[in-house]
Amino acid sequence: MRSRDRLRVWKRLARTLPAAERLTALTQDGQRLALFRVKPQARARGAVLLLHGLSANRFAFHWPGRSLADFLASQGFDAYVAELRGAGESVPLLASWNFHDYLEQDVPALLARVREESGEARVHFVGHSMGGILAMCHAMVSRGEGLRSAAALGSALDYGLGQSGFAPITHLRPLLTRLSTVPWGVAMSVLAPALARLPDPLAGFNFHPGNAEAALVRAVYANVFGPIPTALLASLATGLEPGGLKSRAGEPYQALAASLSTPLLMIAASDDRQCPLPAFEATAAATRARTLRFGQRYGHLADYGHFDLLLGRTAPDEVWPALLGWLESP
Repeated sequence: MRSRDRLRVWKRLARTLPAAERLTALTQDGQRLALFRVKPQARARGAVLLLHGLSANRFAFHWPGRSLADFLASQGFDAYVAELRGAGESVPLLASWNFHDYLEQDVPALLARVREESGEARVHFVGHSMGGILAMCHAMVSRGEGLRSAAALGSALDYGLGQSGFAPITHLRPLLTRLSTVPWGVAMSVLAPALARLPDPLAGFNFHPGNAEAALVRAVYANVFGPIPTALLASLATGLEPGGLKSRAGEPYQALAASLSTPLLMIAASDDRQCPLPAFEATAAATRARTLRFGQRYGHLADYGHFDLLLGRTAPDEVWPALLGWLESP
């Protein structure tokens, strides 16, 4: 492909964030985090923080023409779409960070900013993938202070159960120690135009082929993902060890699950290559969460992959209303 033609292909994949008010949250260690507010048309029924997963950004919850944030705002919720340090417009101060920095610094700052801006003393916290893990862990370590509810989509605390696509990380640890960052976003954007034209494992890692338009898959890979510090991968890799994800002190978060008092909803996808159902089921049992499972075996129109819970073609008709019902219930 000629250079001019290749540039035209990438331009077709480019997307612009839908309308939102841009805010900033400041962490205790001085990091400025981007936060995008989608206001409800009428008086708010509550505020909700929407948090993306590993290597992702705000587009996960605020995709042009298929935005969960817009949907929740249309139903009366004050929706806030966050970007963790290093994601999207949250330009990092440091070259490296880990899961504990997200949990101890970013999440409290984002929730505090949402409470300040919305005027709500207690807010809902909805996370996808790693964002859902952060929602669960924050609810445990904070003892639910300032939270109305938490929801985790495609998330678990112990990824050693079942066959997770992240398992190879454990074998790559010696290599990762030689790198500071994995340029995941660059690699995915380069490959994006070739994806989902035939069944391929890279597209299948995030999307079930029957529930995501090929053009959407390519655009997501071109716009959503960013670099991953190897320190972040190392901290998350403890989720594949016996006992599951560990705190900075080495304590398994699943061991804290019995103390969880915040109402928790966990949502699973039938064809999730990242968060397998055995991992989901074990975390749901430990946290006593309310659970929803999406896929044809559960009576839905299509099977769901990891990202389909947010952006799949049937998500607006099946997943989003179910999540709305949860937010309306606590």
